[in-house]
Amino acid sequence: MGTIFQREEKPESLFDKIVKNEGACERLQELFYEKIEENGELNDEYHNRDAVCFTKALLDAYLNQDLSAFLMAVCHNSTFDLLRNAYLIPIRFDDKGKTNPIILTDDNGKLLNNVSVPEKKYEKFYASFRNQDNILGVTEYLAYGFMEGHEYNQQDMSVQPIEINKHLGILLLYQMPEEEKRLTAPQEYAVVWDTLMELQDTLPRAFMYYGKMEEDNQETAGDKIGIFLPIRYFENAMERNIQQANGIVLGFREKIDKEMKRKW
Repeated sequence: MGTIFQREEKPESLFDKIVKNEGACERLQELFYEKIEENGELNDEYHNRDAVCFTKALLDAYLNQDLSAFLMAVCHNSTFDLLRNAYLIPIRFDDKGKTNPIILTDDNGKLLNNVSVPEKKYEKFYASFRNQDNILGVTEYLAYGFMEGHEYNQQDMSVQPIEINKHLGILLLYQMPEEEKRLTAPQEYAVVWDTLMELQDTLPRAFMYYGKMEEDNQETAGDKIGIFLPIRYFENAMERNIQQANGIVLGFREKIDKEMKRKW
């Protein structure tokens, strides 16, 4: 029997960056113990939670050399869930076919048909939208964004996703230069690592998305970086926070563009 999730290829450069960053290690450890505690509280609340599920996950993890299989039983996160939810790697756009982020406005800042959000939140977004700088390859939307964990179905041991940290916020999309060489997901994460760490130092709890987006079930051309600023955390200084995000990502985009031109 294989691993539950497909094993990520060539993660060494990413893991090396994480291990060398003490703050990143602390953040990962804190999240792990936080999720362990949450799982323990859930067990106390529901005394009939299946001990067989825990035992099977532990033994299957040993047999299949699958760390994520055990982590899901004790903290409702796979290995890469933990990295993602500790803000150590970006979220993949529309991962596994599930729309994330969920865009709520059009290119003119108007709400899409059949979309309803709190009026004051929309006004906060639209004030920012009207005053945004006109930067080539940068677009702004109102959106829902979320992270994910995974857990076992207690009945049949099937794996099911859990939406966590779901927020209404402002999504900034940045078109990135198209690279000829395709990298594995962990290699891509390693490329944006320093930018993600700078983002977390400057704007803690901002989400970073990375990769290709989908429109009408088709991948759009070129990679994008998405910076998602939950209104709950950033509304009091939203325009300044957007300028800070722009400075970080546009600096990274310029660096990538220069490196590609040197290769040519």
